[in-house]
Amino acid sequence: MFMRKQLFFSRANHIVGYLLYSFIVAYFIWSLINIILNIGTHEPLTVGGMILNILALLVEVVSFFIALYFAIQLIDGVLRVGEVSYDLEALTGKTKISVIVPIHNVQPFVLEETLIGFTEQTYSNYDVWVADDSSDEKLREQCKQISEKHNAIYYYEENDRFKAHMLNLVIPKIDGDIVAFFDVDHIPNPGILAKFAAIMEQYPEFTFIQAKFGFRNVTNFLHVWEAMSLTQQFCSENARRKIGTVLYSGSTACFRRESAYPIPEGKMTEDFDHSVNLIMDGKKGYFLDEIGSMSLVPETMAHQISQLFRWFTGQSGIMYDYAGKLIKRTIQRKLKFRQSLDIVFSSLLVVAATSFYFLGVFYALIYLLKIPLVRAYVLGQWWLVIILSLTFVIYFATISATTLYTMKSATFPLKIWYVPFFLLFGSFTAPFFIIPAFKGLMGKHKMIPGKTQWNKKIPIYGIGVVFNIIGIFFLYLTVDSILQQLCATILTNCTLYAVPYENFFFSLFAVIGFTLGFILPFLAISMRVFKPKIYDEKHIYH
Repeated sequence: MFMRKQLFFSRANHIVGYLLYSFIVAYFIWSLINIILNIGTHEPLTVGGMILNILALLVEVVSFFIALYFAIQLIDGVLRVGEVSYDLEALTGKTKISVIVPIHNVQPFVLEETLIGFTEQTYSNYDVWVADDSSDEKLREQCKQISEKHNAIYYYEENDRFKAHMLNLVIPKIDGDIVAFFDVDHIPNPGILAKFAAIMEQYPEFTFIQAKFGFRNVTNFLHVWEAMSLTQQFCSENARRKIGTVLYSGSTACFRRESAYPIPEGKMTEDFDHSVNLIMDGKKGYFLDEIGSMSLVPETMAHQISQLFRWFTGQSGIMYDYAGKLIKRTIQRKLKFRQSLDIVFSSLLVVAATSFYFLGVFYALIYLLKIPLVRAYVLGQWWLVIILSLTFVIYFATISATTLYTMKSATFPLKIWYVPFFLLFGSFTAPFFIIPAFKGLMGKHKMIPGKTQWNKKIPIYGIGVVFNIIGIFFLYLTVDSILQQLCATILTNCTLYAVPYENFFFSLFAVIGFTLGFILPFLAISMRVFKPKIYDEKHIYH
């Protein structure tokens, strides 16, 4: 009965999505014809005006498509499509698991908490390797002692080529049938290795398993934003099971030995790259919608932004590295179109989320240069209201699905009144990720030994000042366009403001002006309020 309901609601979800896709496609074609033929304009469009209208239209449609796709995926994630059952009683115990915990200048007590978790596993056929490339000799000695204390194999080798290279040094030395990866701050659930072994034994079609992880230090609103953002990612992984595009998230995951090596090196998101390589080779992962470990979220705004800069640069960099291969494999039918589309949309999700600001730039130019905004005839300028309303509906669906999944998944104790703070933090930090999203698209996502830092300090206040100035300008445009609208509708022959015809630009300008105009005070408060309590700050940036 549950499976029937699940299938029914999933189909209904997709039907609504197809209807909205059809509407956007029709709108795009209709608007494009009107722009080219100058239909419904007060005056003929110049070549420059035509180009600006088309560019703005493309940004509108592409970002809307990706946002809608993500919302549909999250709703499917709540429905837990593609879930399989497994039997722990049928475990043979013959499958050996080799666990690798990579460390670099970590605080010893963080490592010890994780290793204690491995001593409490219900599965017995496994070993644990601590792969250390720390530059601090004192920390190395402490971590070695802790590893030996908890029967873990300690391995040190000098390495300036980051996490992926360290993993590639250790994987050939282990003898497990399955290779499991855990970050140093992820305390494993006592039953996770048994579950990994059971699924791998009972479902030979799965190449790897990615489990979700919970969060043990959610103590303030910053942590809520961080934890809900990751939980949102887990929700989307639930839906990817059905498509066959489950992604490896770097920790609390296991691979069949032959597919674990080599991990792609020189990339900011070696986990994402490894997933894409496996999917293009026709291999399939499984997302285990159970808590496999309890992790720590970054404790400061600076650390969180630094981490997301690296992730989002590498994520959009996937398109720079693999766009040609994805097209080729899809044409050759070695990759399903839906899989290829999912990889593209997953890579461009941050680009789509931040493209809202580029749309604002195009509209500001159209407004200031007094260029007619040409869209689907009859809709005209009302499209600004329609697109913002539809965007609101999509984001409402996205947030609702994320909230429902978070409450059901128990990754951390969520109270419903935390949700507005999740939205607030997301709105004020989103502009920062314009930079990494487009750096990745331009191929600036490589990890260069001796030059690139794994996590680097981001000039938060400097970037914040720039965005604040831009935000104030958009607030000015908001007021100006409102006055122009009043002038056009109330007075006659009004030439006081920017364009002599009805407009609804202020609806877009106001949203951008608010989110950018208040970034600096938001950052100042956040940096002052949220201080590190567990992490030693000097070990974060390296």
